[in-house]
Order: sequence, then C-alpha cells, then structure tokens
Amino acid sequence: MAKTVNKELAQFISDRFNEIMKTTGLELEVFAAYSKIGYSTFRTYHSRTVRISVETLKKICDAYQISLTDFFNLDKSLVVNPPVIKHVQEFQIKYLHNKNKLLKDEGIKFAAKPTGAGNKWEREMIKYIVLHTDYFNTSRSIAEMAIDFAKDFELVLESGRIYELLRKYVDHEIKREKSTRINHDHSTSNRMIFLYKKA
Repeated sequence: MAKTVNKELAQFISDRFNEIMKTTGLELEVFAAYSKIGYSTFRTYHSRTVRISVETLKKICDAYQISLTDFFNLDKSLVVNPPVIKHVQEFQIKYLHNKNKLLKDEGIKFAAKPTGAGNKWEREMIKYIVLHTDYFNTSRSIAEMAIDFAKDFELVLESGRIYELLRKYVDHEIKREKSTRINHDHSTSNRMIFLYKKA
C-alpha cells in the first residue's frame, strides 16, 4: 500500500468518511464492514496514512449509494438516502450483536476448566477458580482451600503454594481479611488466620 502523498486530499476523504458515519450513526468498524473493506485496511485510509485507490473509494461510495461526483463536490454536503440509513443501522445492530455473541462464546471457551499438570497448570487452575467459579463467594481459609481444592478440583497444593498463587488476586478480585481461628472444640484460638473472599 502506497503512503499518502497529498495530505490535503487525504484529509478531505477522511472528513467525508466522518460525514457519512455521522449521518448514518455508524461506528468506524461497522462502516468498514458494511463497505466490505477490512477494518485494519480502512483504518489506514481513515487515519490518512495510506493512499486509497479510486476503485476502493468507489466501492465505499456504492455501498452508501453516493456518486463519486457528489463525494468530491466541495460545495455540497453529502446526503445519504433514508432507506440506506435505515438499512445500515439495522446492519449495525446485527453486526454488534454477532460480535458480542462471538466475544461471549470466546469467553466461555476461555473459561473452560484447565487440564494438564505442573506449575503452569496450577496457576491456570487458581485463575479458573478465582475468576470463573463461585468458590470465593464464601470466605475461605487456606487450610480449607487445601482440602477443597484437592477434593473438588483435583488440585493438591501445600498451604504455602496456595498463599503464593493467590497473592496476585488479593486486593483485586479477592480480599483478604484477618479472622479469629476457631478450634475443633469450638473455643477461640489466640492465633489469627486470614480468610479470602471475592472482593
């Protein structure tokens, strides 16, 4: 792609794109999609870094039913016909809906329970438990976690390792609070413990 040489013309074309987007209410990404131009490619035209060909410009104008003559008429504001505006706005609703659905599906895929072994797997499992389960909706001590992780997630960890893995989430996704330890005979211990819960 050739770099822009005529900065004035590039600015004018970019301003015209903005005019169409303002009239139609389209976002930059949707404007490109409706024109059937790749988003990253269109951004280079819009930001005036790469020269746009007449063929590509005509393709964009055709999508919005604007003639090249009108597009380049300095004395005339661009007019987009109401039926075209209605159609592109319906397109935008569908486009954004599909994009959000795709992002949601990707999020679900990402949230799948990790498999494997080793240190990386342990980190991924803790991340999964903190971000994608309701485990920390209830306050938990590290001693409780050691038992629960082994039983519910097949994640066998020493207390020190659990403490180390949770550190990056403390004060962000989970909070840590001091609490009085209760002994097996239900008496109060002099020893303080930390409880972890979703922030």
